[in-house]
Amino acid sequence: MYDVVKPLSKYLQFKSVRIYDVIFTLHSKCTVVILLTCTFLLSAKQYFGDPIMCISDAKDMGYVNSYCWTMGTFILEYNDMNYRQTLLAYYSKYANDSKKEIAVRIAEGVGEESDKTDRVYLRYYQWVIMVLLLQSLIFYFPSFLWKVWEGERLKELCSEIGNAILPEDVYANKKKMLVRYFSADYKDVHFCYVARYIFCESLNFVISVVNMIALDTFLNGFWSKYIEALAAIPYYDWNRWNAMTSQVFPKIAKCHLGTYGPSGSMNTWDVLCILPLNILNEKIFAFLWCWFMFICIMAGVNLIYRFVMIYNPAFRMHLLYSRARFMPLSCIRNVISDLSFGDWFVLFKVSRNVNPTLFRDLMQDLYEQYNPKKSMDLAI
Repeated sequence: MYDVVKPLSKYLQFKSVRIYDVIFTLHSKCTVVILLTCTFLLSAKQYFGDPIMCISDAKDMGYVNSYCWTMGTFILEYNDMNYRQTLLAYYSKYANDSKKEIAVRIAEGVGEESDKTDRVYLRYYQWVIMVLLLQSLIFYFPSFLWKVWEGERLKELCSEIGNAILPEDVYANKKKMLVRYFSADYKDVHFCYVARYIFCESLNFVISVVNMIALDTFLNGFWSKYIEALAAIPYYDWNRWNAMTSQVFPKIAKCHLGTYGPSGSMNTWDVLCILPLNILNEKIFAFLWCWFMFICIMAGVNLIYRFVMIYNPAFRMHLLYSRARFMPLSCIRNVISDLSFGDWFVLFKVSRNVNPTLFRDLMQDLYEQYNPKKSMDLAI
């Protein structure tokens, strides 16, 4: 299994030049690796066996398994609220004997059908792997889009100067190149640069929200049912955990198979099916529920942070001040006074990818270009 997942670790390695921030990395790298790892786990037949195993009196069990896999299994949901409350009380470890007056059944959702039960078909079961794979592609899309739009601009500006110790010739040449670059007029180019980056960040947030809504629909109201299941974990109430998770990821389900006899009469087989992958699905989606909620909140906070950055020049000045070592705040204010937000954004990205001493000297040279007399006084 490790040999299968090992190539994904290379995707998480830090690059010499970072074109994303932390939140972007969580969305487009960590989430993709998590989803692909879950996909490999669920598709590893040698570890978890066949995805469905049915029990029936029929002779050809291969046909039965294929039929129930293709047409979908189902569980029973009780539409009687009093009965459902009694059922939950029965599975709770805090329930007293008076609340346990309930018919014994094979498993949660598997029993005799009546006018108080509704069929809930588990058609999602055979599509889980494909959905996880599709999610990984969707979450990767903003990263791919930004790589195309970014065009390795930061790599060209910051390559070879991210180390703590730099050769003198590389130090001098790269600093001269950066001074010349930021002294030129690239306002329109940098405006498009930052606009596309913010668009990709907004796309991350939209994908997170839409993903949670779509997944809830795909899993028949997954989130609302799983909240109660997760609430049982801190109390180690595993009976209640099993009861709630089995409403979404049942391990045992029913399947009705119809065949025709020699005289043309229809015979209905009541088949009992085991769904081994749901043992893993319930753990995977419990983690994914928390992870998707986390990255959705972080993406929203990141957008707020970005808008504060756009409309608050003082905040931008202090961000650069934290990157330029021992340089007076007044000098930084003077340097960025003529820079547009796009220019500042690229300069800030450069500050996170180059040697700190080199960046301080870069800011000092830019200050000297705008204020040659004041810079001489500052040097004295």
